[in-house]
Amino acid sequence: MRKIKFRGYHTELKKMFSAEELAADQLTLLPTGEFINVSGDSTRISEIYPADKFIPLQYTGLKDKNDKEIYEGDLVTYFNTNHIGEIIFYANSWCIDFITKSREGWCKEIKGDFKCLIIGNIYENPMTVKEAIIRSLTKLYAKDIKPIDEANVF
Repeated sequence: MRKIKFRGYHTELKKMFSAEELAADQLTLLPTGEFINVSGDSTRISEIYPADKFIPLQYTGLKDKNDKEIYEGDLVTYFNTNHIGEIIFYANSWCIDFITKSREGWCKEIKGDFKCLIIGNIYENPMTVKEAIIRSLTKLYAKDIKPIDEANVF
């Protein structure tokens, strides 16, 4: 059984908080999608962060090829390809929603044998598709030390 945990992106601070940081700050996710910071024994002095200011992102229970936890909203490259996508929850399962031209609009369910590399997330790295492809290909083919010819990619 996978761990149920969340990290959170604070839209005003433009900062991602890990699940461990949220726990240390006593932030709890409410059923409404809002975070609450319970202060002491009284909920009256607690602070509630609306979902549009503190966005909850769920852990998928999977890790990438570098053993890094994969969360909703992560941008990943599909292992040994140049296909890039965002991790989303769709039709009761975790999927990679491809954003590269050759697979745009195509969603693949991810499971335990899913092989990928996290290259960022949609909040801290709001890249365009073109930037994501170039970054991905540069990482995949760094050993070749050749500049990427954008004309051949798009």
